[in-house]
Amino acid sequence: MKHCLLVSISLFTLLLDGQSQSVSAADSPIVFNRDIRPILNDRCLACHGPDEKQRQADLRLDVRKLAVEAAIVPGQSAKSDLIARITSQDADIQMPPADSKQKPLSKDEIDLLRRWIDEGAKYQTHWAFIAPERPVAPAIQNKNWGRNPIDSFVLANLEKEGLTPSGEADRPTLIRRASLDLTGLPPSPQAVKEFVNDTSANAWEKAIERLLKSERYGEHLARYWLDAARYADTNGYQYDLEREQWVWRDWLIHAFNSNMPFDQFTIEQLAGDLLPNATDQQRLATAFHRNHPITIEGGVIDEEYRTEYVIDRVVTTSTVWMGMTMVCGRCHDHKYDPISQKEFYQFFAFFNQVPERGNNGFAPKINVASPLTTRRQQRINNQIAEAEQRLKKHPALSEKKLIEWERRLTNVVTNQWSVVVPATRVSQGGATLEVQADKSILATGKNPATETYELILQPNTSAVHAIRLEALKHPSFVGGGTGRGSNGNFVLSEIEFAAATKSTPDKFEPVKVASAEADYSQANYNIKLAIDGKIDRTGWAVDGNTKFEDRVAVFTFAKPLLADDVAQLRIRLHHRYGGSHHIGRFRLAIAAQPVQEVPPDVAGIVQTAAANRTTAQRERLTEVLLERFGPKEVQAATANLRSLRNQRAALTRTPATMVMTDRAAPRTTHVLYRGEYDKPREEVTSGVPAVFPSLPDGIPANRLALARWLVSANHPLTARVTVNRYWQQLFCTGMVKTTEDFGSQGEYPVHPELLDWLAVEFVKSGWDVKGLLKKMMLSATYRQSSRVTKESYERDPDNRLLARGPGYRLDAEVIRDSALKVSGLLVDRLGGPSVFPYHPPGLWQEINNRPGYSRTYKQDANENIYRRSLYTFWKRTVPPPSMATFDAPQREYCVVRRSRTNTPLQAFVMLHDPQFVEAARQLGKRMMTEGGKTVDDRIAYGFQLCTARRPNAAERTVLKQMFDKRLRQYQADKKSAARLLSVGDSPTDETLDAAEFAAWATIGRVLLNLSEFVTKG
Repeated sequence: MKHCLLVSISLFTLLLDGQSQSVSAADSPIVFNRDIRPILNDRCLACHGPDEKQRQADLRLDVRKLAVEAAIVPGQSAKSDLIARITSQDADIQMPPADSKQKPLSKDEIDLLRRWIDEGAKYQTHWAFIAPERPVAPAIQNKNWGRNPIDSFVLANLEKEGLTPSGEADRPTLIRRASLDLTGLPPSPQAVKEFVNDTSANAWEKAIERLLKSERYGEHLARYWLDAARYADTNGYQYDLEREQWVWRDWLIHAFNSNMPFDQFTIEQLAGDLLPNATDQQRLATAFHRNHPITIEGGVIDEEYRTEYVIDRVVTTSTVWMGMTMVCGRCHDHKYDPISQKEFYQFFAFFNQVPERGNNGFAPKINVASPLTTRRQQRINNQIAEAEQRLKKHPALSEKKLIEWERRLTNVVTNQWSVVVPATRVSQGGATLEVQADKSILATGKNPATETYELILQPNTSAVHAIRLEALKHPSFVGGGTGRGSNGNFVLSEIEFAAATKSTPDKFEPVKVASAEADYSQANYNIKLAIDGKIDRTGWAVDGNTKFEDRVAVFTFAKPLLADDVAQLRIRLHHRYGGSHHIGRFRLAIAAQPVQEVPPDVAGIVQTAAANRTTAQRERLTEVLLERFGPKEVQAATANLRSLRNQRAALTRTPATMVMTDRAAPRTTHVLYRGEYDKPREEVTSGVPAVFPSLPDGIPANRLALARWLVSANHPLTARVTVNRYWQQLFCTGMVKTTEDFGSQGEYPVHPELLDWLAVEFVKSGWDVKGLLKKMMLSATYRQSSRVTKESYERDPDNRLLARGPGYRLDAEVIRDSALKVSGLLVDRLGGPSVFPYHPPGLWQEINNRPGYSRTYKQDANENIYRRSLYTFWKRTVPPPSMATFDAPQREYCVVRRSRTNTPLQAFVMLHDPQFVEAARQLGKRMMTEGGKTVDDRIAYGFQLCTARRPNAAERTVLKQMFDKRLRQYQADKKSAARLLSVGDSPTDETLDAAEFAAWATIGRVLLNLSEFVTKG
């Protein structure tokens, strides 16, 4: 089994990835764009190209007229100064100069330049700047191969190079390939069986259509776009705090699943807010261009960072839709492409109208529901209705019993708390703390940036077990909220308790708090942070609409304070957040007995008159009554009902999403000298580079005009760039390998006519993405076997000519998701907030430990651990390490082509990461419980889950030998078995024999480390 483990397969794959050879015919007629332009770009144009400031000897070689006037004699290479210079041995005239750090031209390159000049030195406009026209499919010799025009273009090139296409892959391989390409997940055994047994002529087409209809399709396609959109769940830069843009991610999934035409997809993301009668969803789409990093660091220069955000949008737009390295024009004219610095800032002007700041530049925002929410809400509502009906019909329940149970709960609540008024009240900030009729304390008068309230209580109870703090709303605060801050909220940085005994009434000793509970805490400002001893760093806060509701917190002491000994209890409420975020009105109460576990919010409901309770309050109270006093089966049903209601409540929460909008008064745009924010020069208006078609007539030159221009029928780049990227998704490498660069420095297409044919077809189809993918996948080219023959490897090691099918290592997210899928752990819930699966403890603090801004990674303790990688919380400074090991980008900037490496660390992740070890354990369980009764059957079942095929005799023998060996090992070492079976949060099956279970888990680890599992073949 030496070929099975990932550790063992890296070398061969690395060999394949590390080689690159030209696949063009050496003796074919000279084509300027293919053969000559790359040489000039690489060796000449930095000094003799479009950039006037860097141009030497006033010589331009990128324009034929100027080149012929000075250095080239068409038809006579021997008389051309260009040839004389590049062949000279005289250091004074040799080109490139010896001190230029450019390598001398090779003999082959010099020969190409000679041939080109002798053939007339014909120039061409750069191929990508000419609008594509639909070419006629070329004639081919092998009329029996091919299923659509794609194959004619591919086969014509293969025949020209003397290569023949590979045979069709077997059906299990094909369905696995298609499933991974369209959903990012391996097929189930049932899906494989259905396709293998389908003898109809259009079986393959039906299989593709089923996958395109899957909701998993939208998730998988969205993942690629998240790279391009530089999506993350944090702001980046030094502090890298959280943001909530996941509603836009849901929009993206919905757009792909609904097959939104790519032109509409483009317009809504770039300028949805500018559309006539724009909907909330169209405005939400523009969050695409708010995904860039944003700084919150104190002392930064606002305009400097705002300029960076605008430049980021220019770079991202030009990369994603045009495949252009436009950023080179920031500081000077582009050295290789016909884009001047002025044109760069004309493009910059489109995105320079957002009313944003450089520091804390999060506005504008909107609250809008996820487009995926409605269906989930309906499903949960149905489940809630069914659960409620079952509870209502339970024979042990009645209205009379609910009333009795509420009376009992009311007694607990009312008798365990005694409201107390502090004997002394001092505001260190100079505020007045006035006692109100309801015994609450209202802060009035001075309202400094930071504040501490010191309160002295003289308990009149037999003991003090806990203190209740109520933060109460008041009409004098902004919005009628609970705090004195500018938005009506508060941040309680720390609450400190100290007691003085009767023997030493002036000496206060700290009182240890065992626990803190609140009815609500803002994200990252949990009530427990108010007792962590970090006065200046953390705290308890409320946000959103919750700041306009009364809030309750309970602090339980580690040991009760006894009245016989305690004379005074001192409470200090510290507010160090700044901005006057202080509790404005509060009330204190003492618990003389151990606090019975009544949630603070329920205690408030009990004390509210029944007629004044909201529907949500009545539901919450009923839940607690049933769970507290009902029979066991009712308690379990109620817990399930509460979980469903919590899910529904979470769905109704709509975080504010950053979006685009334009200023009412347009901002003036200038060319920035050397790209520096504080050196404005010539004023410019919105526009596009002159080398491309002009903007649409009759409409303002704004983002909407730009978006429509990008998807106009005569635009030379957008369709080509997009088609190439989808080709890359299926075949690993685009027809233009430099997906991010279609300019002069980019690669010439391996299949230029096919690229143009697909681009034209894409536009004619109405920019139908699903149709485009289907067309590619129906081709014989896609369906070839990926088996590497000696001939095809020697002639075309990188498979650019496509004499074989696509075969390459899967992306990070697909590998993890595949492990979850075959193990049965994957939770396929669609959309929603980001989740927190396994993560090395302490890594966030190690990488980004800034006082007051450091965050602790809190792993989810539920099914969120097993959701798709698409939803994993993405911190820019610390991306998920196991995915980063498999080349996932940081999302600091736009990425349209991932690197693909093979390293020992990847094998280490697959063998030892808790997520993969747990997946192997659960895969072992599936083999035991679903795979049959014999070892051979179970091995075959697990193997098919992971590879879509059954093992051959040799593979089965090796795995069986390993199973027998591990079974003996774990029978002799029960502790090792227990350790393996304890990895991960999912429960182990105690009914299974531990030694046998561990042995099957080991087979699961082997299967997940097969080259075949981590590779699309």
